[in-house]
Amino acid sequence: MMSFSFLLCLSLVASTESLPPRRAGRTVDLPLLQDLTLGPLGGRSIFLIHDEQSSREVNLDQVLRSVSAVTSLVATQEGFLKEQYPTDCVRGDNNVMMLLFSASPTSFLDSLADSSVWNPSFLILLTTNRSLNTTQVLGHPLVQRSRHIVMFEPTAGDTSIGFQMSTSYPFRSRGLRSTLGVWNKTSVTSVKDLFPDRHPNFQGEVLHLGSWCDDYPFIYASDDDCIGSNLDILSAIADRLNFTYVVQWKTQDHNWGALEDGRWTGMLGDLVYNGKHIVINLFIVNHERWRDFDITDPYYTEGFGFLSRQPLPAPRWRSLTYPFAGVLWLTIIMSSGVVSLVFSVLVSGFGREGDFDVFQHITVVCAGVVRQPVSVDGLARVWQRVWLGLWWLACLILTAAYTCNLIAFLTVPVYTARPETVSQIATSDLRVAMMDYGNFLPEALKQSSDPDLLTMGHKMDLIPYIDDYFAGISAVMNRTHALTETFSYLSNVQIQYNVTHDTYLMKEQVYSGYVSWFLPKNTPYTHKISTLLTRLREGGIVDKFYHNHFLQVSKTAGLNEGTRTLALSVGHLQGAFLLLVLGVAVSVFVLTLETLFSLVMTSN
Repeated sequence: MMSFSFLLCLSLVASTESLPPRRAGRTVDLPLLQDLTLGPLGGRSIFLIHDEQSSREVNLDQVLRSVSAVTSLVATQEGFLKEQYPTDCVRGDNNVMMLLFSASPTSFLDSLADSSVWNPSFLILLTTNRSLNTTQVLGHPLVQRSRHIVMFEPTAGDTSIGFQMSTSYPFRSRGLRSTLGVWNKTSVTSVKDLFPDRHPNFQGEVLHLGSWCDDYPFIYASDDDCIGSNLDILSAIADRLNFTYVVQWKTQDHNWGALEDGRWTGMLGDLVYNGKHIVINLFIVNHERWRDFDITDPYYTEGFGFLSRQPLPAPRWRSLTYPFAGVLWLTIIMSSGVVSLVFSVLVSGFGREGDFDVFQHITVVCAGVVRQPVSVDGLARVWQRVWLGLWWLACLILTAAYTCNLIAFLTVPVYTARPETVSQIATSDLRVAMMDYGNFLPEALKQSSDPDLLTMGHKMDLIPYIDDYFAGISAVMNRTHALTETFSYLSNVQIQYNVTHDTYLMKEQVYSGYVSWFLPKNTPYTHKISTLLTRLREGGIVDKFYHNHFLQVSKTAGLNEGTRTLALSVGHLQGAFLLLVLGVAVSVFVLTLETLFSLVMTSN
């Protein structure tokens, strides 16, 4: 079934194009077209573009009748330039563009140099002129943009027409034009037979990277070298495709890469204006980048995270209360009171005379809460002991949970509530800081339709970037800002500046998206690199390289030395000592009252 876009193509052709009138003179049926559409191109959509002279030499009426089973479009060169054909009419793995010409089509191809539509995956060049210099046509930059190319040229006399096939291998010496042999429909039966791989390997070609060696862990500086997980991946691909590469340490304009006033800056600008071949730094795919560049299949997902300083720790003297929440403490106190009261009432109602002693019952009940031994000789009834046994069992569970939790709270600082979401950052007193190196994020936040992101955009401070993040970390440590950067790089900054224990990374990220490599628009070998990159990702090699570099930096920073045993200090146990002081003070106060009471009674 034809897609809607191709139906639109058909409607455009039907409304604007008609076959040129056949003029007097000799024409040929060109059975090659029929052999192609019924053979290797069977089931594919054909778009035939012809010049005026070839339409006189080829019987297009007969040709179209012979390929009527195939979805086909026909346009003159002038008509194709005049009409705005949808991209799906030209591009796509199921579409074949066929250029039929008698005169040189270089002027037509020159007119399409800036076209965003033209770049067929499969291109057939078919000339009816034996004397035409087709090498110039085959080497035209617009032709070389296609992934698959085959040229047909007539080779025989008037009585029998044969066609010589040729293609172009751009990375081979003398490979601009390579002969494939004479067309034979019995030997060329598939697309693979018709269109050989033009980029089986790169023949030692040197690719120049538009890069910036400050993008941990993907590509970053180490001593006097530039390393990273993406360079490891590129090296694996280079070994497979036989090419080398040259790394650029920093962009000429000192920008990362954004679209400013219709012009690309930074590494992406290097692809457009400075002859670079590929960008492997971290760039998230968005519409503008997808529109203006070739992209590989995504190999990673990443977003922008936020680094903030830990809030001030809660007072350590309250550490004895932290294992339980306030509601649980209140529940324990109220339960103890209720159980004591009910137990006293039951004993007074069902016990023997003289059993009722409220103070004794409260002591027996509360002894379970503080895990203190108590005599039960006065509890002669079985039901009294069962009642207290169940209560003490509940107290045993509560005190065991408290003791286990207390160990953690004595050694690990307890912090007050901290921002963990974008909404909390937006409504807090913290401002947002970012190093100013030409990233798209500041403008994206200011133009966002989300109120929280818009708020952060208007309270963002850009800090001049001079090869380090010291100013950004200082703002974080002063508790005035939350620093934003891509999550992986922000993790490295946290490690490199030794603030892992004093700061934290927020759980939420913004502008998360797929990460790809970028090449100049209409690069014919994009699919080769993309295919190998996808295989490495599916095999787990991409993740392996990524984690290797994180592990290496963590070891350098001494973060993987294992957990050290922490000796408890007075600071950790100040709550217990304060409780002891309080107990001594209460005891002295009670002792004083008892002494005074005894003196008063003695004097009386």
